[in-house]
Amino acid sequence: GEDDPPPARPAKAGADGSSAAAAPGPRVAFQVVLTSEVTPPQTNGWKATVAGILLLLLVASCVQLSLVANITKLPKETLEWLANPDNLNTDVLPPGLAGWDPSPYIASAFPVAISILGVNFLHELGHRIAAAVRGVKLGPTYFIPNLQIGSFGGITPLQSLLKNRGELWDVAAAGPIAGVSASIALLAIGLSQSHPGGLPQELLVPVPTQLFQGSLLLGSITRLALGPEALARPDVFISPLVIAGWCGLISNSLNLLPVGCLDGGRMVQSAFGMQALSLSAFFTYVGLGLGLLGSSLSLPFGLYVLICQRTAERYIQDNVSPVATQKQTATAIAVLTAVLVLVPMAPEVAQSVGVGPTPNLFM
Repeated sequence: GEDDPPPARPAKAGADGSSAAAAPGPRVAFQVVLTSEVTPPQTNGWKATVAGILLLLLVASCVQLSLVANITKLPKETLEWLANPDNLNTDVLPPGLAGWDPSPYIASAFPVAISILGVNFLHELGHRIAAAVRGVKLGPTYFIPNLQIGSFGGITPLQSLLKNRGELWDVAAAGPIAGVSASIALLAIGLSQSHPGGLPQELLVPVPTQLFQGSLLLGSITRLALGPEALARPDVFISPLVIAGWCGLISNSLNLLPVGCLDGGRMVQSAFGMQALSLSAFFTYVGLGLGLLGSSLSLPFGLYVLICQRTAERYIQDNVSPVATQKQTATAIAVLTAVLVLVPMAPEVAQSVGVGPTPNLFM
């Protein structure tokens, strides 16, 4: 009848006339769990309040960074007065500010603050656009302010179950793609403005050339763009956008490190699996602990990751199926580039490529 099972397929005869057993195919395993166990934690009122407070602190840290980066534009007598710690506890107006015109100071500080804020917002916007396209729900962004580069980035929690590892990769990679693209544009425009005739002298910012030794990749690019003569001096005048682009690339590179639920950790987990993430996280912690990644930023950033970002993502429905080879290649390139950005120049390398003044060995 219609309900009778179909006849069994005869076994294929082997070369010797015997029947050969069919080769077993791949086996798929499923696990049935409660919905509450695979649903990420949801946002409540106090979490949204914390996110709002951190946003205000991000704005304050970016403004502080822009003012400090341009502090050399203050009058000389004001800087000498501020250099004395005893003067900081008084209410007296520092000397030199009475008839001082602050407009050049504000004009060069404003682009730094706005640009660094823009890079951070574009980074998070990239995450949210990718998540919206794929139907992934995200919680509020918890920005992590930092006085040296403006921000360590942000914590963007997932609030819905992901379908597969490819979906995780798409959401994680979209943020660095947007942030790095904006930072590269700022750096390129700033370097072009730093050449003679690019910007008026009063809008350029004098910075010590030794600061460019903080990144092997970015320092080499700056040396190629500005020439060996510019970085051979103790100080170099640059556009404020160079500072913003540099800080943006450092911040995005830190977030591309392959550890925990940073963007780089999510990408490595998606592309290569948990074992690869565990191995890469070990070497990342070693590099941060030894100060090989990020120089003076390594310790605070390492503590931040250990406290807030060390746990890998686990809310993935299909955590077995691999992603495309192109995504694996892109992940490897992104992590390697981030490392090259964060590794500082050794003094011998800086001297050989001409980044910073050559020390006088006879003094």
